[in-house]
Amino acid sequence: MSKENENILEMRRIVKVFPGVKALDNVDFKVERGEVHCLIGANGAGKSTLMKILSGAYTEDGGEICFDGRILSPHGTQKRREEGISVIYQELSLFNELTVGENVYINNYPKKADGLIDWKKVYQQTQDLADSLNIKVNAKAKISDLNVGQRQLTEIMKALACNARLIVMDEPSSTLSQSEFEILVKVIKDLKEKGVTIIYISHHLEELFIVGDRITVLRDGKFVVCKKTEELSEDSLVEYMTGIEISRIEEQEAVVHDKSFGNEEVVLELDHMSNYKVSDVSFKLHKGEVLGIYGLVGAGRTEILQSIFGIAPVTGGEIKMHGKKVKLHSTHEAIRHRIGLAPESRKTQGLVLLLPVWENMSMVALKKFKSKGKINYPGVSRECESYIEKLKVKTPSIYTKTGNLSGGNQQKVILAKWLMQDCDILLLDEPTQGIDVMAKEEIYKLIQDMAAAGKSVIFVSSELLELLRVSDSIHVMYDGRQVLETNRANFNSDQILHASVVGRVL
Repeated sequence: MSKENENILEMRRIVKVFPGVKALDNVDFKVERGEVHCLIGANGAGKSTLMKILSGAYTEDGGEICFDGRILSPHGTQKRREEGISVIYQELSLFNELTVGENVYINNYPKKADGLIDWKKVYQQTQDLADSLNIKVNAKAKISDLNVGQRQLTEIMKALACNARLIVMDEPSSTLSQSEFEILVKVIKDLKEKGVTIIYISHHLEELFIVGDRITVLRDGKFVVCKKTEELSEDSLVEYMTGIEISRIEEQEAVVHDKSFGNEEVVLELDHMSNYKVSDVSFKLHKGEVLGIYGLVGAGRTEILQSIFGIAPVTGGEIKMHGKKVKLHSTHEAIRHRIGLAPESRKTQGLVLLLPVWENMSMVALKKFKSKGKINYPGVSRECESYIEKLKVKTPSIYTKTGNLSGGNQQKVILAKWLMQDCDILLLDEPTQGIDVMAKEEIYKLIQDMAAAGKSVIFVSSELLELLRVSDSIHVMYDGRQVLETNRANFNSDQILHASVVGRVL
């Protein structure tokens, strides 16, 4: 094999197991020196896990990594960077109050003979690097003064300053405008000409045909195919990603169905609502309904919930409750309207892990236990014990530290918190993420019981099977847009998957 075409990276038979799930199952992933290699897959396919193993953030449970002719032993991210592997994540790791030059050379500053930082060299080398890539940025500018595209390009310069020979770009275009994306494409081309190898991850399929030389597809933690870009089409990629033939989808009529849910009252309505991430989202949530929201990571699912819960300001359209327009400027106002949120990150946003179960359950509803300025603690205890019994929370006592519970039981504590507050609308963002199969079944049963009791639920999930099982209606998001809505009588998993991947209905 010639030097130009040899594989700079070979990840062989990679296995990664998390409790209850095999995230990667003997995955082979090979990247040629100097190419732009696209890595894609639907939610849960294993892309992020594979790249975290490559970066050193995770340790593989099986297999080996060969980089530039050497087998890499498991070690951390800093060591991998020293070896020439750099990962640019969707959430950029820049310090806003530092300059471009300071960020580019952080932890790697050139020094003078006396050991002090050579600031002249920092800024000169940064500017030379920017100029060599035709990046229009001032090395002395503060990161906070840059636009999103310039920040993304600063991350690329930061990787190159560490002598990266392989750069992983994880959803680099997710926040870029069209003009910023075009600059990124030009920089990628320049990097390729300089011999830098790039792994490019994106759920925008059209981008892959602009930047990529080859495309590898993962599905359900397994390698599916690796082909040259010119040998593929968007339709064939969808088939590889989902395992569903396009012809099968086309046989079934794609219809936007009526959103009615019997004669039940509409408790919440989004009327052409927009915020910083989503545009023109409309749906009605009825009393006792479970409304599912599906889409790939970054599609705007969580951001819809953020506006309903008063976290993200509404920039267009409106939110109505019981037919009347409401302005939810804060979480306090959302709670006052009897809305509760179980966030995607339960450990950091939904719970205070160091507090006992009873405090987490009662923290929102504590006011109702107050009388004459005093809290009725025996009453709090009785109510917490009642919800532990109702929701089958497995805990030694209400005084157990919440962080000591399993993921499924932590999720039940969050549900108890909002039920104790007597919320009518529950927003559940990935409520079964990271919990075992038995706990999932219990959560599904709780959701169905809440709906049967007249509660209304919006259920966001990246697992289509659970949405099909629990939801009365499903709304599909793609790149901040609502692209499909359907009800239980007309569920078509093939159409839903296709709409989530390409942003349109066949």
